[in-house]
Amino acid sequence: MLEQPLLRDLGLVLLTATFFVMVARLVKVPHIVAYILAGLTLGPLLGGVEVSETIHIIAEVGIILLLFIVGLELSLKKIKEVGGIALGAGLAQMTITGGIVALVAWIFGLSGGDILFLGVALTFSSTVVVVKLLAQLRALDSRHGRVAVGILLVQDLVVVIVLTFTAGLAGGQELRALEVARDLGLAFLGMGVLLGVSGLLAFRVFPRLFRWIARSQEALLVWSLAWCFILVLGSEWLELSVELGAFIAGVALAQLPYSHDLMRRVDPLMNFFVAVFFVTLGIQMQLGAALQVWPLVLVLVIFTLLAKPPLIAWLTRLMGEPPRIALRSGLTLGQTSEFSFILAALALSNGLIDESMLSIVGAIGLLTMGLSSVSVLRGDQLVDWFDRRGWVRFLTGACPEGTDLNPDQADESLNDHIIVVGMNALGRKMVKYLSERGERVLALDTDPEKLEDLPCPTLIGNAEYLSVLEEAKIRRARLLISALHIEDVNRLLAFRAYRQGIPSIIHVYDHSVEEALNALDVALLLDSREAGVDLMTVELSREGIFGS
Repeated sequence: MLEQPLLRDLGLVLLTATFFVMVARLVKVPHIVAYILAGLTLGPLLGGVEVSETIHIIAEVGIILLLFIVGLELSLKKIKEVGGIALGAGLAQMTITGGIVALVAWIFGLSGGDILFLGVALTFSSTVVVVKLLAQLRALDSRHGRVAVGILLVQDLVVVIVLTFTAGLAGGQELRALEVARDLGLAFLGMGVLLGVSGLLAFRVFPRLFRWIARSQEALLVWSLAWCFILVLGSEWLELSVELGAFIAGVALAQLPYSHDLMRRVDPLMNFFVAVFFVTLGIQMQLGAALQVWPLVLVLVIFTLLAKPPLIAWLTRLMGEPPRIALRSGLTLGQTSEFSFILAALALSNGLIDESMLSIVGAIGLLTMGLSSVSVLRGDQLVDWFDRRGWVRFLTGACPEGTDLNPDQADESLNDHIIVVGMNALGRKMVKYLSERGERVLALDTDPEKLEDLPCPTLIGNAEYLSVLEEAKIRRARLLISALHIEDVNRLLAFRAYRQGIPSIIHVYDHSVEEALNALDVALLLDSREAGVDLMTVELSREGIFGS
């Protein structure tokens, strides 16, 4: 039976976190900021809650699930899509940022170990904040969203190595150099063992096993979590960080077709435990320690907010991205990471830093996450503002001759084309029929398997996102056709086409929505139960959209 103080403390943690999240939503700052402020209120300000061992364990589960979800993002397909841009820009940015932060820390008189830690901790950007804000903007599938997420994936890989390194240095100040080298070697050897075993299972055993388990969605979730904690226990047995085991478990499952569904199911569970982690982190912070070195905190906050975005923009531009996309990507990544907190908590527990350094990292993270959310949410307006003043080229570096193309000028084959959304039987039939007529067609669907063997260009993406329709060049399209059976999405697509001034054909499954669609000047309401593709063509020819 749980003790009453634990229930009281956990209740206070959740109630305070809920209150601060509600306030954060009003002022549009990330939830992580709200959680840390809740912890600061409960701990240093009011002194009402102490972090018990049980609450600490709950918080640890949150980080395990967070690393598990990050691993689920890292499929081989996404690694290939990331390519050289994310790898080159990501590694270069971390190296330059770490060096500058370390130099600033040295100028302000920090010692060697603290200089190294601060230089590493502040190189990363926030996966949680960026992904959630991009999802809010429906920009995850945009070009700048893919570049930003690609750089984050590279950073996440480096985080795993740093966590392994930190775990190997546990109590390092009391160890001799030979003992440190031995522990580090054992840590990386253990990581190799986990990667080897999980890789073998991911490609040889899991495809068939999970195909059978996936018949029950509940069993799929439970088995996946069981696999996560099996590797967590394996990491602990090998004397590695449990976060490493969770990450590798996620990477193994990321190679399966069920990874996206698993992320969606694990995310609410993870949010609860992560909230407890960041609140407890705020409880442990010493505000006085950060205030004593406020000039250092201020300089590093300014660097992260104002110098890091142009640096990332310049590097991604150097790797071949258009200037506007490069600057938008940089503005998205102008904050420190939740992994900085995780790294600080691990280093503190291993005796590598003291609580004052945790407070410095926390203060910088709190300020940069909160303030950078503005540049992420208002990124397009900021880029337009810079563009009108001719600053985009200045911020992204010189543009080689002949390569300064607006993204809308790319792929000129997508012009005066027909966008067909939804590759069900009706959608595929329309694509094939229109292609045989010699029409220029683009097929759009979220499922790559449904886009196979089509006689036209294809695009993988969610048509609800305006960024996906922009990538489909909707402004240059001649017609938008939706074969979807989802009425809400069909109404949204009709509205998007109406706003762009192009005709649309919308599949109607529920005739109660016909009035709303007609108000959006839909050219034809298609009922697959009554009208075939041939009849659709006749009707559109009569409307003058198709030739006879």
